[in-house]
Amino acid sequence: MKACITTFQSAYNYGAILQAYALQECLNENFAETSILDYHNKEIDASYQNPHLKDYIHNPKNAIFKTVQGILYKGKKRKIDDFRNRYLKLTKRYDAVNISDAKNEADIFVTGSDQVWNYLIVDRDGTYYLDFADEKRTCSYAASFGVASIPTEYQGFYKENLNNIDYVSVRESAGAEIVKDMTGRDAKVMPDPTLLVNREVWNRLSITPDIKGKYILVYKITKADKLLKFSKKLSERTGLPIVYIPNDLKSGSIGKLKTNVGPEEWLGYIKNAEYVVTNSFHGTVFSILFNKKFFSEVSSKVNPSTSRLNSLLKMFGLERRTIEQFTENLLTEEIDSEAVNRVLISQKNKAHEFFKEVF
Repeated sequence: MKACITTFQSAYNYGAILQAYALQECLNENFAETSILDYHNKEIDASYQNPHLKDYIHNPKNAIFKTVQGILYKGKKRKIDDFRNRYLKLTKRYDAVNISDAKNEADIFVTGSDQVWNYLIVDRDGTYYLDFADEKRTCSYAASFGVASIPTEYQGFYKENLNNIDYVSVRESAGAEIVKDMTGRDAKVMPDPTLLVNREVWNRLSITPDIKGKYILVYKITKADKLLKFSKKLSERTGLPIVYIPNDLKSGSIGKLKTNVGPEEWLGYIKNAEYVVTNSFHGTVFSILFNKKFFSEVSSKVNPSTSRLNSLLKMFGLERRTIEQFTENLLTEEIDSEAVNRVLISQKNKAHEFFKEVF
């Protein structure tokens, strides 16, 4: 059988590209010959483009900021493109014009993981609900809404499109509640795809950074004033330098700034850090997988929905490893690797049972 995944494969985001790779590998190894639909959402692609002339006229300060940031992150984009070309088994390119032809790519279509159902990102793009697949079998895997609730004006769209998917699974409990409210259906909560592949895969992909001595890795994806303040205090407490990998520069910079980092290097920075401080879901995932002493910021002021991060921490019994619940003993408390392994085995089994039903 052939399977095809619809996800955010074109995003310049470490978590997005690595979860796509992980789901592809899991399905390809265990269930079907798997590819990833090279679909391009206009809004997502536009978010990574350099400012146009009109942007300089209407909002010159923001346009200049985006231009400078684009230059600083040029290396990162190139390395993500390289990773995508080497590791993702992409179909031919699709967009809103020719997406109806994509139904011929596979026998089964999978949407997810990532925030493919977040109206703030994709609006009403039915592709992420597999509306092009016609009579083919469809499922969502660990799809995320990324928000706590659905506005009234979008509810009709969600009800119609969620009901068109044969097998529904989501990434967090709040997502299951949304599906229940919209459709009356019970969605299964599944682990992120990055938890489904063996840790040896991530160890093999990771590139050791050229850094001597211990360091604190700070990785942020959204507003991070509180995160940076905490990181500075952690550096003062431990005497360790900060290596800073921001998804953008909106919160300023601390420590040793790294912008031209590819996915494999990013994994290496996490794997070799003494501490990781992050407000990223996948930053937290890989901190757990590499048994790092980490501190996550879980704040609704930073992220509209904290459900997925809370669900992840609860899954591994690591709810205390947050900035909000920091205590001194956490500086020396190691992650219990055996406990993590037990959870990983259980979650993999759950995902495999779901896919056995789908396939």
